[in-house]
Amino acid sequence: MSTAAGDRKSDIEGTPGAGGPKGAAELTGGYMNYVFIVLNIILAWLGMLLVLASLAALQHQINKDQNIAPESNNWLVLGKDITQGNPSGTYHTFAGFAINSGYPALQPGRLLRFEWFTFFLTFVVLCVVGLAMIGRVIRQTRSMVVGYMAVNLVLAIISTNNVYNLSHFAGHGRHYHSARAVFTGYLFVDIALFGLIYLLGLEF
Repeated sequence: MSTAAGDRKSDIEGTPGAGGPKGAAELTGGYMNYVFIVLNIILAWLGMLLVLASLAALQHQINKDQNIAPESNNWLVLGKDITQGNPSGTYHTFAGFAINSGYPALQPGRLLRFEWFTFFLTFVVLCVVGLAMIGRVIRQTRSMVVGYMAVNLVLAIISTNNVYNLSHFAGHGRHYHSARAVFTGYLFVDIALFGLIYLLGLEF
């Protein structure tokens, strides 16, 4: 076997090459641990793509249905339609349910601000994890990375629960399907973050 082939094999198996840096598998506790870490990272990014697409669609639907006069915004607090004759009755049902589900009494376009914050925080945390893996410094930084992911997981679980409750507001209309897609995406993120916290929290 040639020296180059031996170096490639050592990188895959986690054995240090001749004078070179340690393989990624060795830096993450072995080959199987490395594989599961990569699979969880892929799952997290798939969930992020689903959240981005469906949350943007839900935000667009909310903004598009926002044709209520400013002086009629009390219906947000009351959770019922006080603008008789307005054609967007489905949206009124949504907003009332959103408020009754614990969302703040803000303008309709701002109701999903926490979900957007969780999305961008998760994006940053996953980038940090990826850079630590690529730079082969995950062993030195894993305490920091696990701490970030733990906070991120709590916020992601809250967003998952919020969006799940939100998905019940409009029967089986377009809002329902978008909210359920956001819920599914956040569920993928929750599972992936939980797996990464476990795998990177092991002693290796």
